[in-house]
Amino acid sequence: MATYKQLITKILDRIYQTKFLSRHICIFIVFIANVHLVSAQNLYDYQHSEKYGQYLFDSKQYKLASEELERVLFYNRDNDSVKFQLIRSYLLDNEFAMVTKRMDSLFPDPLTMPRNYALEYSKALISLNSIYQAQKFINRSSNLTGNDKLYLNLNSELLDYKWETAQKTFVEMKQKDIPMASRYEGVFSRINTVRYKSPGLALALSAVVPGLGKVYTHNWKDGLFSFIFVAGTTFQAIRGYEIYGKKSGFFIAYTSIATTFYLGNLYGSFKAANKFNDKLRKQIHSEIRSVFNDTL
Repeated sequence: MATYKQLITKILDRIYQTKFLSRHICIFIVFIANVHLVSAQNLYDYQHSEKYGQYLFDSKQYKLASEELERVLFYNRDNDSVKFQLIRSYLLDNEFAMVTKRMDSLFPDPLTMPRNYALEYSKALISLNSIYQAQKFINRSSNLTGNDKLYLNLNSELLDYKWETAQKTFVEMKQKDIPMASRYEGVFSRINTVRYKSPGLALALSAVVPGLGKVYTHNWKDGLFSFIFVAGTTFQAIRGYEIYGKKSGFFIAYTSIATTFYLGNLYGSFKAANKFNDKLRKQIHSEIRSVFNDTL
């Protein structure tokens, strides 16, 4: 490129010196030559960036790939393969908000999205926990296949904690021999075999023996502390009654404290069971998200 430019400059200098052309014509020729050089350089940048973007994507450097592909798309906004690869790069880089933002710019009417774009858009909405919006789009899209909708609805139901509904969708997927269903066998095995703690039973156990409900929910230390505090204050209340009588301040004070600890022990046991169950559900939810991410 540099040699070509130098050659043009020398020729123009020669022509100018021999006065065959006017100064204005020389300027015009220089302008045309520079436009040609810039165009050639842009063409080189476009081709280079496209190949480099592909390399980054193939090597799973999705963040860098998305930046390079944005550059490529700036040069040529009609390149559909680059558009889709850009969307995939954002999705695999967990930049789900960028997926929806880019898709909204490419398809002002989401229902016009081709199947491959509609799949990525749905996955991004589900990943963003925009479950209502995702399900609305999935069910209205005419470009998604029936199997696509089953797979997407299954994940939206699972991530929305609607596990009973998801179980029915899963059974339908298995009946249709959708290969993707096998990935969720472990998830539903976990859902169907997990053992939750009964808040009512935890409360009843602590009503009989303070702290026993917390032991039931594997909170051994809290259970022991509850037992010690309730037993200790109860002992002091009884002692106060026997020594000072039922109208004594000592008896009344310790009776109030013991009652407070006892009621707190009941509430704490009930809450501990719910907390234990929430922890289990969150663990399963994390497993579900992991399986879903593997299918992106």
